Amino acid sequence: MRVALDAMGGDHAPTATVAGALLAADAGLDVVLVGTPDMLTAELQRAGAAGRLPIAAADEVVGMHEAVMALRNKRTASVRVAAGLVASGQADAMVSAGSTGATLVAALLSLGRVRGVRRPVLAAVLPTPAGDVVLADAGGSPDPRPEALVAYARMATAYAQARGCAAPSVGLLNVGSEAGKGTALVRHAFTLLHGSDGFVGNVEPAAVLAARADVVITDGFTGNVFLKTLEAMAGDSGDTAGAAVLLGVAGEVLVAHGAADASAVAAAVRTAAAVAGAGLWRRVERHLSA
Repeated sequence: MRVALDAMGGDHAPTATVAGALLAADAGLDVVLVGTPDMLTAELQRAGAAGRLPIAAADEVVGMHEAVMALRNKRTASVRVAAGLVASGQADAMVSAGSTGATLVAALLSLGRVRGVRRPVLAAVLPTPAGDVVLADAGGSPDPRPEALVAYARMATAYAQARGCAAPSVGLLNVGSEAGKGTALVRHAFTLLHGSDGFVGNVEPAAVLAARADVVITDGFTGNVFLKTLEAMAGDSGDTAGAAVLLGVAGEVLVAHGAADASAVAAAVRTAAAVAGAGLWRRVERHLSA
């Protein structure tokens, strides 16, 4: 599985991205760097690895705080070139630690949506002492409609199954376990999810950390705050979610943390290769069509 790495994306790019790509290559993974050739060549030389990794040229970069729609005018931006490599079959998956919004737009422009998906979702795996939990949305869409959360549940269930969970249970993140709790969005989503396969009802944060559900659904704002709270509490322990998978686009796309260091980038590349090997986006498509 070849992974296209947006080597210009992230707070510490391209130093951390190139170093992470080299770590991944040391582990036997196939990585292509996407970015400004002169900068990437210089980074490889500084690392004593001149010419070791292939480079796909990208002349432009989308900044972390740049308007996402600027990507439409930056056809040679690194994140868009990386997505194009997946679309053309020259790579099996892509990873970017850059802007989540830009990565989503690049994926939609180059790969399109899975049939039946109106809004893709960002799914992160939370490692807990009781087992892994798939959290969706982890920061993609802050203000979705209730129907979107139903689609999130179906896509995240397919992801959990691809990770080896045969019959995932699904919970709805809430301030209480009783029916009728929460915002209008959550209450409506509960009604829509009630009675669906695997749905176990509302789950509080403590229940998430106890892995009382294999899949936990929420909106992107709440999910991202929850995830960042866990990261802040974990500190340097490393017990946090790795790269998140963008479900609902017709290709394998992963978003790493903007502050990812070399080891985190390498881990994201490993996850991307595993996701591609599992044929995740096709699994999502089949799950939705069924």
